[in-house]
Amino acid sequence: MALIEAMIILLFTSLNFFGSKSVGKAEAFIVLTKLSILFIFIIFGLFTINPAYINPSFSSNAMSGTLNAAVIFFLSYMGFGLVTNASENIKEPKKNVPKAIYISIGIVAVVYVLVSTVAVGNLTITQLMAAQDNALAVAARPFLGSMGFLLISIGALFSISSAINATLYGGANIAYTLAKEGELPQAFERKVWFGSSEGLYITAGLSLVFALFLNMGGIASITSAVFIVIYVFVIVSHYRLADEIGGRKKLLVLNAAVISAVFVLLMYYQFTTQANIFYSIIIIFLFAYLAEYLYRRYGKREFAEELKHGD
Repeated sequence: MALIEAMIILLFTSLNFFGSKSVGKAEAFIVLTKLSILFIFIIFGLFTINPAYINPSFSSNAMSGTLNAAVIFFLSYMGFGLVTNASENIKEPKKNVPKAIYISIGIVAVVYVLVSTVAVGNLTITQLMAAQDNALAVAARPFLGSMGFLLISIGALFSISSAINATLYGGANIAYTLAKEGELPQAFERKVWFGSSEGLYITAGLSLVFALFLNMGGIASITSAVFIVIYVFVIVSHYRLADEIGGRKKLLVLNAAVISAVFVLLMYYQFTTQANIFYSIIIIFLFAYLAEYLYRRYGKREFAEELKHGD
């Protein structure tokens, strides 16, 4: 699996050479293919649902499992923030970025509910847990046979490709923008091979390291933890600037509290289930803090705000 991930990373790194339009067209094709596979899964699966499997349970174990699932479900929605990474390449970003996020969330919510209903309605919870990462593929067998297992497996590859493509493009864009503002080393904005910024190659290189040494579940957990911390700081920054740029402070405080609680639950879950991932997250945060400290202390570049005010 790690080899496949590495090949996908290299493929989409190469695709970034051709600019945002090529990345956008590739992403549109991948998403269309992925949704088509899911719609086949939904349409055929709805006719074979066992009503007894989807009856809710309110036992303590069931409620605890629902809470853990809600945290994971919440984390899966955090990827919508990647839409903002492409805002400088979107026409009328103030209007179209929020619209893109709302429409995407609406579509994904419907797809999530339908896919979950089909999966839970065709397999028992024990069977789903035994299948783990192959749960959807196994759930497709009762109504699509072995072809369904293959089809969903292909859909999973497209899903991984979509995530990697969005992360590479968004990560490189953010790194380039931050570097131009003086908040990252100049290497991240330097144009090198094929006219791409060096930040793209650094992002791709780090992605390869994670792909080769960690499984997909571990990578997802680390990424989720990083996203949560970033969002907390974004919300704190928004709170401090609310009088200038607008925003309801009470809502911002509520958002910060909810996201912080999700982070605590995620870390607790990792500590109790995958201690190595828990410690990997801690090490990554410590390394990031050390790198930032050294850059601010010994870096020769000035931040854009400092240059603006002549400080």
